[in-house]
Amino acid sequence: MAQGRHRRPAGGRWHFHEADPARDKYLDALIEACHKQAILVYAWVELPHVSEQFWLDHPEWREKTALGQDAHLDWRKLMNLANPDCARAVSESVRRMVGAHDWDGVNLAELYFESLQGHSNPSRFTPMNTDIRAEFRKTGGFDPAELFDAASPTTMGRTRPG
Repeated sequence: MAQGRHRRPAGGRWHFHEADPARDKYLDALIEACHKQAILVYAWVELPHVSEQFWLDHPEWREKTALGQDAHLDWRKLMNLANPDCARAVSESVRRMVGAHDWDGVNLAELYFESLQGHSNPSRFTPMNTDIRAEFRKTGGFDPAELFDAASPTTMGRTRPG
């Protein structure tokens, strides 16, 4: 490796909000090198995914699909940002990450839920966490999970028994 070059450690802030001295040193050097070349560097945040470690540390805040499964969809591991404690912790994590480096800005990229097939694929239909379901129940008068229950009178788009 050429002298003065930095070898990129595994991962990066795009996968980890948590501080890591080796990754952070590399990232600071990368940002500085970019700035010397008049290149702007933005933090890229893809909420409701936070990080692998956040997912592991907080199973109680994981987003749920319409089937009640943890919403680990493709590479993204979605968190329940409707939960006030989760939202507060995510906000603090993002603030720390943004404040730790000389970013030129922050890109809140792709803030969405993984429901590309809509209600026809309940294994990917989000958000269906307890906070969202309670809020919907309060305004809509029923639990939105009933929309995916074939025995329910509120079933969506499927043949009802009887």
